[in-house]
Amino acid sequence: MKLDGHKLGLAGAAASTIFFTGCSILMHFWPQSVQMSAAMFHLNSFGPLTAEFALNAQLFVSGLVQYAIYSYIYFYLFAYAYNNISVGKKR
Repeated sequence: MKLDGHKLGLAGAAASTIFFTGCSILMHFWPQSVQMSAAMFHLNSFGPLTAEFALNAQLFVSGLVQYAIYSYIYFYLFAYAYNNISVGKKR
């Protein structure tokens, strides 16, 4: 089976932007979630970094664009690698 890198990249970018939007909404309405997520990074708290997590429209759009671009590249490269590896396994 051959993967279409462009379609997979677009689907991955769309899914990651939906996830990013959900996390941003969570941060906007429940800012304490930032402190709760410190455990995921093996920290007691984010301490002085908490001021850097302010959410505004400019930061949201910037992060959304970055997530979309990086996700597209990642999924496109995944499809490229998968297609090249699976070429030798044809039956």
